[in-house]
Amino acid sequence: MELLKVENLTKKYGSNQSEVIALNNISFSVEEGEFVSIVGTSRKW
Repeated sequence: MELLKVENLTKKYGSNQSEVIALNNISFSVEEGEFVSIVGTSRKW
């Protein structure tokens, strides 16, 4: 059973020449009984 579904997720930080694309068109789903962790560096803007 699908509990969570994410489609075409994009996250951008900054603007113009300093723009950082953290996520680009990400899709995933989480099924019942699965464990998910999303990790990465943390930045302050």
